[in-house]
Amino acid sequence: MKYKPAIKAYEIAQKTAIKPRELERLALAKTTHKLTSAKENFELGKSGYSKYADALKYNQKLWTLIQSNIADNPKRGTATLRRSLLSLSLFIDKHTIKSLKDPDPNNLTPLIEINISVSGGLYSQNN
Repeated sequence: MKYKPAIKAYEIAQKTAIKPRELERLALAKTTHKLTSAKENFELGKSGYSKYADALKYNQKLWTLIQSNIADNPKRGTATLRRSLLSLSLFIDKHTIKSLKDPDPNNLTPLIEINISVSGGLYSQNN
């Protein structure tokens, strides 16, 4: 019976899989790291702008996923939390466009702070 090892592997994977909130927190941490690195290593010029823009776009993709998740799961979390996250995501969209047009490492600070704050909230919900 060759399927028994596969079943055992699946059972182990289920027990060790990352919980959704922890996965969200890790995604925010990775994105925050990219933004922080882009801010600390900012330099004008093609390669410097490219790293800066990549970090901004990566962050925007994450927040687009957050928006989509809220739309796809209208009962998850409180209405106040969903409104707050959507409001933050709209700010991030607008701020990202502004930051891409006007490159400045200080433009990354509010995005970093938002990600840290939201990540901290997710961490406190896990504990």
